[in-house]
This record gives sequence, structure tokens and C-alpha cells, in this order.
Amino acid sequence: MTDPTDAPAVDQPTGGSRRPRTRTHLTPLEQRRMLWRFLPWAVAVVLLLNVLERSWHKAPPAPAPQVETALDIVRGPRPAGTEVIVEAPVDEVATRPSLSARSAADDVLSRVRDDTFFREADMEAWVQTWRTLSHATADDLASAPPVSFGELFGQPRSFRGRLVSLRGTLHRVEYLAAPTNAVGLEGYWQGWLEPTDGPSSPIIIQFLESPEGMPTGLRVHEAVDVVGYFLKRHAYQATDTVRVAPLVMAKRPLWRPTPRAPDAARSPAAWLPALFAVMMGLGVAALWLVQRSGRRPGRHPVDVDAALAGYEPVTIGEALRRMAMADDAPTTEPVGVTSETQP
Repeated sequence: MTDPTDAPAVDQPTGGSRRPRTRTHLTPLEQRRMLWRFLPWAVAVVLLLNVLERSWHKAPPAPAPQVETALDIVRGPRPAGTEVIVEAPVDEVATRPSLSARSAADDVLSRVRDDTFFREADMEAWVQTWRTLSHATADDLASAPPVSFGELFGQPRSFRGRLVSLRGTLHRVEYLAAPTNAVGLEGYWQGWLEPTDGPSSPIIIQFLESPEGMPTGLRVHEAVDVVGYFLKRHAYQATDTVRVAPLVMAKRPLWRPTPRAPDAARSPAAWLPALFAVMMGLGVAALWLVQRSGRRPGRHPVDVDAALAGYEPVTIGEALRRMAMADDAPTTEPVGVTSETQP
């Protein structure tokens, strides 16, 4: 057996004094000090993240002034009921192309009409323009001056048959079958060019050859340079009404492939919102812990009726009687055990 004297000594409180309790919370003064110590750093980090986000995402340029292309606005109201509008002959001098026109013969270009769908009178100019483009060399197309959407839209007679240069984003590129023609053209490509630094109104681009490797389809957005001949202000059926757009015919657009955008998950801008959210979460968690540490654990309320459910009251006399009976009760010894009498 183990000697009781070998048991470790236990320090007992003396004099009824209690051991001082370890403080597990911060005083309100210490909480305020901690708040003002970390708050400036948090504000500085938030401002830095805001500056980085603005520098990474540059503000988009101001949109260009819009041009109304609805045919009703360009040519006036449509005839109502059985009303008929007779179009007066157009002055031959006003529609005569400039001397630099090379896409078709002058008399053929003079029969082209603006703000209409494709007409039989436009067919000869359209075919001759394809013939001119098929024989054109790079030097022939090098002298094209840059023009804007507003110039082509507002001055179709002045630019008809002239060589022009455009830059923008090409959308909805599809291959179309050509009507029966004298040059044996079976089909051509057509796309809708959104001009750079111009209104969102499109320019119709028809071309003979598609650049090698350039995506095609109804959901493409490819940067291109276009050199071609302006033919007319062509009418087309939009989703809301009949609209008009400049029609330019080219041999082959110059495709300018855009570099692949960086992975959004690896760009710093993609991490800024997540980092800001993490910092805010840590700040809220720290504040909650500080407030929680300042609260002392309260005592849970006790249900007195439940605690005293099995209690039977005993009077003082009954308690003394039970103690006397316990003292007078004979003691029994186990069999085989004899008591030794001390001398």
C-alpha cells in the first residue's frame, strides 16, 4: 500500500482567502485602444484596394453620339392606306460619282438608289464592283482614305463607288449564296462592322474572302480593318423597324487578332472583392471575440420546484430520534472473527 505521507501535498487556502482569478476579458478602455490601434490600418488597406481596382479596371470611354438609322426618320413617314408616293427623278449631276470612283462605270453607279432594299437596278453596279475587287492588287487598295460612319451615312452620293477605309469590330459573319450573275460568283461573306470611335449603328461589310483563321458565325467579335468600295445606304429589316446602314464591299478584311485575355481567376482585380470580404469578416470576428471575452458567464436559472420534487421535510425531533436509534443498534461481527480484549 502507498504511504499516505507520500501523497502530493495540496495547497489549501489559508485564512479563508481565495486565490485571485485570472482576468479573461479586456476592459472597455483596452477595447477602445485596440480598436483605434487597428482601425487606421484597416482603412488604409481598404483605400489601397480601391486604388488598385481603379487602376486595373480603366473607365470605359464616353459613348459616341448615336445616329438615328430608322428608315422613317431618314426618308419621312410611310404612305398611309392607299396613298402612293411618286419619287421624282434624281438629278443626274447630283448623283454623278467623283472622278476617283473605280468600282463601276459612272452610268451604272448613277442608277443605284439609297434607302432601299436590293433592287434590280443595283445589280449591275454590285456585279461590277465584285469584278473590280477580284482583280484589285494591294497597291490598288493602299490609297483608301479613312472615313467615319457619319460621313458614309450622311453623304452617300459623294462616296458612292469610292474606295474607303474602316476600322472596327466585326459581328455576325456568315456566308451567303449569290444570285445568278455574269462573273460566276457563287457566294460571298457578310458581316456587320461596329466602327471604332463611332456610334453603335453598324456598317454592312460584304467581302469575297475570309481571313485565314478568323472565326465566323453569328457570335463573333473580331477586330478588323476594312478597305473597300462604298455602294449605297442599304435598307434592312431590324428587330424593331426597317433601318438603313452603309454598305461597303471589300476583297478581304485585315484581321487583327486580339491577345487572349488573362485568366480571370489569376488577375489581381478578381481577388480584390474576395480579399476585402475576408478582411471584413476577420474584423467582425475579432470584434465579436473582444465583446464576448468581456462578458462573465452567468448562472443558469434553477427550477426550484423540480429540485425539491423528492424532498420530505424532517423535524428536529425526528432527526434526533433517528440518530439515537442508529447509536443503539447492535453491531454484528463476521463469523470467525473474535474480538480481542485489551488489558
